[in-house]
Amino acid sequence: MDDGDDIEDRQSSTPTNPADNQTARDLEFEMFYKSEMPKVVAFLMVQGGRAPTATEIAQEAMLEAYRQWDVIDQPRAWVRRVASRMWWRARETERAERPQDALPESGPLLTDDAAAEIEARHTFLAMTRQLPAAQREVMAWTYDGYRPTEIAALISKPPATVRSVLRQAREALRSQNPSVEEAP
Repeated sequence: MDDGDDIEDRQSSTPTNPADNQTARDLEFEMFYKSEMPKVVAFLMVQGGRAPTATEIAQEAMLEAYRQWDVIDQPRAWVRRVASRMWWRARETERAERPQDALPESGPLLTDDAAAEIEARHTFLAMTRQLPAAQREVMAWTYDGYRPTEIAALISKPPATVRSVLRQAREALRSQNPSVEEAP
């Protein structure tokens, strides 16, 4: 038996594309990441984070989720809870700012509807930054589609407290901008 042939056989059977080595776990996480990463960034921005900080914290939370992937039961809620905790720790250094992204000139690259959507999102983010921290937190979970009972379990507060804080947040948002029909 020639050792050179054995080495050649093993090398030819080894995939050359790293993507071929992905496990089902990796593929599952990749799908989760692609679906949830932008939503986690938005979740953090509703809590008051600026886009670069929210993106960085969301990335750190996703990295931690990947490390813990095999033991996480509810990854969607888990990654938001971790990101939220990271945000609250980091916000000490985060300066509250109004969105600085300038709206591009309306033209072929941006429709009037798209410009209105961007403006509405910036207005909403600016309004939520005026809320007390507890109201911002509950509003972020609500904006992301969670119901008060789910939020209560995730942030370890009684459901009645979450509903009360949500009601106060909605009232505060309406008082800031009476033209707002219904906040999330």
